Amino acid sequence: MLEILLWSALAVLAYIYVGYPLLAILLARLRPRPVHRGPVRASVTAIITAYNEEKHIGQKLQNVLAADYPAQLLDVIVASDASSDATDRIVRECDAPNVRLLRVEGRLGKTACQNAAAKVARGDILVFMDATTMTDPGALRAMVGNFHDPGVGCVAGRLVYRARGADATSRGGTSYWGYETRLRMAESALGSLIGVSGQLYAVRRNAYRPIAPDLISDFVIAMAMRGQGLRTVLEPDAVCYEDTLDRSDQELPMRVRVGLRSLYALASQRRFLDPFRYGAFAWELWSHKLLRYLSPVFWTIALLANIALALQGRYLPLLALQVLVLALGTLGFLPLRRFGGWRLLAQPYYFLLTNLASAVSLFKFLRGERIVTWTPLR
Repeated sequence: MLEILLWSALAVLAYIYVGYPLLAILLARLRPRPVHRGPVRASVTAIITAYNEEKHIGQKLQNVLAADYPAQLLDVIVASDASSDATDRIVRECDAPNVRLLRVEGRLGKTACQNAAAKVARGDILVFMDATTMTDPGALRAMVGNFHDPGVGCVAGRLVYRARGADATSRGGTSYWGYETRLRMAESALGSLIGVSGQLYAVRRNAYRPIAPDLISDFVIAMAMRGQGLRTVLEPDAVCYEDTLDRSDQELPMRVRVGLRSLYALASQRRFLDPFRYGAFAWELWSHKLLRYLSPVFWTIALLANIALALQGRYLPLLALQVLVLALGTLGFLPLRRFGGWRLLAQPYYFLLTNLASAVSLFKFLRGERIVTWTPLR
């Protein structure tokens, strides 16, 4: 029984992190579902959600207004989540006629602000952006071209993380995101993404549906599209940039917040986990999201079963390997000046960090805790 538990748990972990990505990439190459891109002259409303972003909002507005897109077809809404700094004043003082401020009172959170902005938006295409994210000039044009295909309801930009330092958090974050981007490109080619990067994505206005404020909008949006028979695809030429966090005490809470809100999204939208109704989309949700959030459970089973077997004198090398991964990962949490900058630590550290975040998220979810608002870390 211990051997069955050990190898079953390890097999699930291998499927989550290696088997599923390889299978998705293979199927995407064998049976791709192309997007029929073309020229589209659609009006666009860029929606920037902001809470106390006085340090970034001016630069962000300049970035959006410099986009390679016809000015007469572009307007900008800054949805301020009851900001208490100079964010609102900076937006009001912007001399661009196509920029307007929408102040949302009550500190309701990012998703609620997006819902409010979508109600008053004039554009045929809604482009959601973060205040700290800079986009390439051609990003808007590249995304809008995908809506030439009537089957496309949402288009994700390609997020590129820029490492702020040589520590394990920065290195691990960029390495993990490279892995994640390749997987998302495969899922897009297969038919549809199951989530987008919240820093940059576009939605048909007539397909946008209000999202519950306590759910993570950039995850739920793909399910909202799938429910209408529409695809969510990745546009690799719509590039946006974000700096990585460089400290584990910042990265871990962020991962916990995302994980907790994603678990609530999966629970509320659980009908999409039915493979008989939603086919490949359900398979992607199970493999990429639900099983990954459950990976600390499988890892704990594997570790405990391995320890019990090792006490019988069996599978000692395998236990040593598991302990080594834990030890290397733990070193990554130590101060930068001592160990954090070692290249060797980046991947085991980030693997441990993401599993720890998933474990905490799962614990909070089972306790019924919710996160609707948060203070930006940057």
